[in-house]
Amino acid sequence: MSLNYSEISPVVQTTHGKVQGTLLKGLYDEQFYAFDGIPYAASPLGSLRFKEPQDLKPWNGTRDCSKPLNKCLQLASLTNKVEGSEDCLFLNMSVKKLHSKQPLPMMVFIHGGLFNRGDPSRRAWAPDYLMHEDVIHVSIGHRLGALGFLSFADPSLEIPGNAGLKDIILALKWIKANAANFNGDPNRITIFGHSSGSMLVHSLLASPQTEGLFHKAILMAGFSMEINRLPHLEFRLAKQLGYEGENVDLQVFEFLSKADPNLLVAADVLTPEEKGQGHSLSFRPSIESYVTPNAVLLAEPKQLQRNTWSNRIPIIVGANSEEGLGSITDLKTNPRVMQEFRDYPERVLPNFLKHCCDSEQKRELGLHLLKYFCGAHGEELSLEHFNALAEVFTHNTFLELDRFIQARLAYAQAPTYFYRFNFDSPDFNFYRIRYFGLEQRGVTHVDELGYIYVLPATFKLDKSRPEFTTILRFVSMFVHFAATSDPNSPLTKPLVNWKPVNQSETRMVLNISEELKFIPLPEMAKLKFYDRLFKLAGVTIF
Repeated sequence: MSLNYSEISPVVQTTHGKVQGTLLKGLYDEQFYAFDGIPYAASPLGSLRFKEPQDLKPWNGTRDCSKPLNKCLQLASLTNKVEGSEDCLFLNMSVKKLHSKQPLPMMVFIHGGLFNRGDPSRRAWAPDYLMHEDVIHVSIGHRLGALGFLSFADPSLEIPGNAGLKDIILALKWIKANAANFNGDPNRITIFGHSSGSMLVHSLLASPQTEGLFHKAILMAGFSMEINRLPHLEFRLAKQLGYEGENVDLQVFEFLSKADPNLLVAADVLTPEEKGQGHSLSFRPSIESYVTPNAVLLAEPKQLQRNTWSNRIPIIVGANSEEGLGSITDLKTNPRVMQEFRDYPERVLPNFLKHCCDSEQKRELGLHLLKYFCGAHGEELSLEHFNALAEVFTHNTFLELDRFIQARLAYAQAPTYFYRFNFDSPDFNFYRIRYFGLEQRGVTHVDELGYIYVLPATFKLDKSRPEFTTILRFVSMFVHFAATSDPNSPLTKPLVNWKPVNQSETRMVLNISEELKFIPLPEMAKLKFYDRLFKLAGVTIF
């Protein structure tokens, strides 16, 4: 059946007013409709700064939604300049078909970027490849950094925290309410996120606030069983910007609410010691210190997960085979980084161990980990240990992922599918190339997104290349999961049977490379070592 794309600028009626989209053509000539920059909440400006998002007032006339609008205010990693705007609560929709017999499944993306940067729009993540399939792709702009994750214990200030997460929840309510207007199925909504975006998905899975807003989830390379937030960030931020008072919530809040927003997002609140220990996340979700009607997290995700509603929905989890390369990008070029590994053995610990132990114990656990992976620590460490250090961080990611899987096996009634992305392309793994040039091989953090999205660095592939085949397979599995709750798509089912994880001794995983293979997880042998660290630290796995 040929698709009728006769409308160049379709107009859709939403719950808040009319929006006009545009007809686009993707990298491989697939046609689809884009509705970009649709507002879903009131602009969080003035007295609404740091507060939970407020309902949007309807608009008159037709709103032009043919182009992406501002990303949320942030210090951009490439330019080191402040970019974006405080007025950023928009979502972007790409719709394969506006009319079909059956409404289409919806996939809602939450971008990564250390909770303090990132662009949800097609400028950064263009969903052309997803538009090979019958699906609607939505991405959400939410507040970042201090603007999204500031929190105060004083209830009179009405800033219990997690405004950025509450933005996403309000957007999900808008998406569900408006699904049918865009030919979407309100009962087949899948949320998926990458890195810190995946950690946000993890928080949304644990929260009672999200029940019924989505029906499946995909978590890519970001897990957060514990919140692991550093102390007194609000006070530290205010001091950084010239505040001279005490750490009193009301006074700190009054100072920050008048501060220049560009300075708020550019300030660096981490101490030299915290940086040496490898802390890179400052403002991030928090456990809210008092109950409100919209509270998202009132306990650790690890605790909430035992009884959460999302134990009844299917999920996919996964990570890349050389995730850890992304944690040592400067090791070869900046001698100070190697010195920090020598001075701070705790730098190699998984995040939650850095937060739950005293400094002496952290140091000891870090030495254990370095000895196990590198056979060396302190001044013995050198660039000869580059691969071993990368391997530590790769295993830290798979450890967090496996803790989540173990919790799902203990408490969930729905399947959990596990993949390991392992396509080591010489010229199409854009993040590895960005960090290391063409000499280094491996599949580092973020490399898999080049097989789901068109990035600024993407080029058109000859369709005979295995990278192109991998894009089609990866996308078809995700979309088939969004449509049916089963990722075994017509394209991949003849090649491999991807089964959910089970309680057996062997942790099986779908290895996605030039071939698809269902194999025992290669990282599992070394993950066993971490059990000792848990015992020494007195921490439960899930």
